[in-house]
Amino acid sequence: MKRTVFSLLIMLWGATACLHAQTETGTIDSLKQQIQLAEKQQTSREKLTELYQSLGAEYETLNHDSSYHYLQKGLALYPQPAFHEEGYLQLVNSLANYWFMEGKMEQAKETFKTVAAHACKLKERQYDLEGVVESSIGVCYRKLGMFDSAVYHYNRAIDFCKKAGKPEDVSSTYYNIGVLYHLHKRYEEALTQGLLSAEYARKAHDELMELYANSLVGASYSKLGKYEEACHILKTNIHKALAIQQPLLAMGSLCPLLSTYQLWNKKDSVRTVLRKGEELIRQIPRNSPTALEFYSTQASLYQWIGEYQKSLQILTDNPLIQTQVPYDKFHTLLARNYEGLGNYQKAFEHLQDVCVYQDSIFNGTIKDELSELNEKLRMSDKELKIARLEKEQVQEKEIRLRNTVYFSSVILLLLVMIFILLHKRKLQKKETELVAAQQYIEGLENERKRLAKDLHDGVCNDLLGAILQIQQQTSSEALKIFTLHTLEEIRSSVRAISHELMPPNFQFANLNEMLADYFSKMQEISGVIIHYVPHPQINWSHISEYIGYEIYRILQETIGNVLKHAHASFIHIQLNEQDGELRIDVQHDGQWEQPTEPAKGIGLRTIHDRLKTIGGNYELKTQGKQISMHIQVHLHGKNHGFR
Repeated sequence: MKRTVFSLLIMLWGATACLHAQTETGTIDSLKQQIQLAEKQQTSREKLTELYQSLGAEYETLNHDSSYHYLQKGLALYPQPAFHEEGYLQLVNSLANYWFMEGKMEQAKETFKTVAAHACKLKERQYDLEGVVESSIGVCYRKLGMFDSAVYHYNRAIDFCKKAGKPEDVSSTYYNIGVLYHLHKRYEEALTQGLLSAEYARKAHDELMELYANSLVGASYSKLGKYEEACHILKTNIHKALAIQQPLLAMGSLCPLLSTYQLWNKKDSVRTVLRKGEELIRQIPRNSPTALEFYSTQASLYQWIGEYQKSLQILTDNPLIQTQVPYDKFHTLLARNYEGLGNYQKAFEHLQDVCVYQDSIFNGTIKDELSELNEKLRMSDKELKIARLEKEQVQEKEIRLRNTVYFSSVILLLLVMIFILLHKRKLQKKETELVAAQQYIEGLENERKRLAKDLHDGVCNDLLGAILQIQQQTSSEALKIFTLHTLEEIRSSVRAISHELMPPNFQFANLNEMLADYFSKMQEISGVIIHYVPHPQINWSHISEYIGYEIYRILQETIGNVLKHAHASFIHIQLNEQDGELRIDVQHDGQWEQPTEPAKGIGLRTIHDRLKTIGGNYELKTQGKQISMHIQVHLHGKNHGFR
């Protein structure tokens, strides 16, 4: 598995080398050839999974779209999640890395946590995998500003790394801990962790990890006022990264280099490095965390050197920059740009936002800046205020009276409107509750009628036949066998009916697990092959318990109808989620005895009513006597409650 390391301080310098590029391209071409050969020879799924995961990882820092493409091809090999297989977990881990590189921190965190939950259950514990995943979860929490959770997962990562005994994993963990210290302005400790990370990276011969560690070391030297040491390390880091065709890693040292020059008050050097950064930024994804951090640094430096319009344009052109800059710092930077351009009104508004956010209007620095800007605002419209005051003195009494009458009328009108709206909402709530209760009772009655019909037409008639056979005077061996077979069929029918009546329990399982269990049991009872294929990317946690319950009952009714009336030997159920819509396709190889039967009866009416309550619909398609069903449910289109 190729491990992805995460950066804090990202960006660029000098020229590139061709030798490493040829090596990287050669590895990718070799993997593609191996995949083509494996597909032709029908190689095992485990081998194909390993090849797709390796190719996706190779593309990870080169081309995000290609990385995602090959990871999806690997996941498509699994009709159902196979968390018990290491290869499948490696694929999901690489997918989590992709979400991280795309800046989707919440999605990356949850995917990493899924890997961690199942990695500990493998037949052979992979402590190196568990250590890397725990460290990755810590990074996600750090990016989301949840530092306590980050520390917890870093500590778990250290434990696993010690058990695995791999220096590259230890290096990665020390690096991430150092980044956390750096964020909390504990630069001496950050420097210590960075040096340890670089030492372990050299032991592991991990050149990429050493570059990341050195970027942290250089940034820490800069914050400690050791500007010459910082510049030397960061420049060397940038040259090495470019020499091995790693623009992302080069950018990782460019931001701290720019900050060092700023602290050193070298504006000419800042301008030179900025130009180089603006050239290299085109080689990495525009909305990646690395690019967004460069844009925020770029905006801050342009403000510092007095190019306020450029800084303002960078901040307003890409809203995603706010994900990399704290709210108060972002609006403070906007305020300083507007102040530099002479727009004191805008500057004042943004500083007010900062005060509200920090809940400290009496903060010394901000208070002084607010007072300054407020004075400028008063001076800029002084003449206008004087004219207004003279006019107000003449009309003061008239305005006061008019305002009193006006506001009294408005308040009275608002009170009346509020009372009417509350009363109307109360009536609507009662009406809605009554309709829901009636629909629920009607559904229960329909279920009872269907159960009575199944017991009367199936179990009772079969029992009567068995009784008549037993009452016959001559009881041959063949008749006994036939009677026993009949009784066994009755037992299976009763078992199937009882299973259908059993309500699903979503407390300990999601919809996917409940459906898989139900189809497995129905296949065992009926002898009919039931092939259940959920799309691997469905986020089951987004499906509420109420919607999940109705979908479970709808599929239960559908499968029951197919087993009773279509005489099928094979049923195929496929689930997919796209644009907030759950799509369900049910196909089988059976034939209805009467072509018009599916369009009538309690079964289809029950399905229709259930779908209506959750904002869904269905479509029946017929081809001869064969009928397939297509169901669509909008997962976010309505505010669904719980029954």
